[in-house]
Amino acid sequence: MAPDMLQRYRGHDAATFTANMPIAQPDAVEARFEWLDGTPLMITSSRGGARMLRDPTTGGAAVLPQDRLWIAAAKLLPGAQLTTKIELKDYDSYWYPHHRSRELPVLRAVFDDPAQTWIHIGPLTGDILGELNSSRRNYRWMFNALHSFDFQLLLNHRPAWDIVVILLSIIGAIVSISGVVIGWRYVKR
Repeated sequence: MAPDMLQRYRGHDAATFTANMPIAQPDAVEARFEWLDGTPLMITSSRGGARMLRDPTTGGAAVLPQDRLWIAAAKLLPGAQLTTKIELKDYDSYWYPHHRSRELPVLRAVFDDPAQTWIHIGPLTGDILGELNSSRRNYRWMFNALHSFDFQLLLNHRPAWDIVVILLSIIGAIVSISGVVIGWRYVKR
């Protein structure tokens, strides 16, 4: 994501702010400080990977209202309108966990710019998790789907995905070996 887009999303040009942690955080092993729509935030992570949003001035637990996230998201692409706001509670064909973990729920902001940009935002922390334009969505089908067979139907029924990949691999091996044998016999003549 471009730095100027993140700047508009954060709503603040300073990279620092004062933070206090008066409440003990015994499980926190990391604290990250961010801005969202002009508001400072602190995100703590535990050893187990659980993240929690905290108020940086008090250290207490905080919650990001979804409307604040949509307001900040609308500023990401100047000159483009945020046309659709979607909260994904389940994986779909563009946000799925194949070979990596993916956060759910996630917010999808759809813009009307020439590239038809979609931006995925984590509702817990306000992190921008991904950006897709029409070119990358087409690439998803032309490359990823054909090479990884990450179709939602197969991913939802994992043994089916394994069987399809194994069968196609065997067919590919048979075709390759046949080509080598035929080529070898042709060269030996």
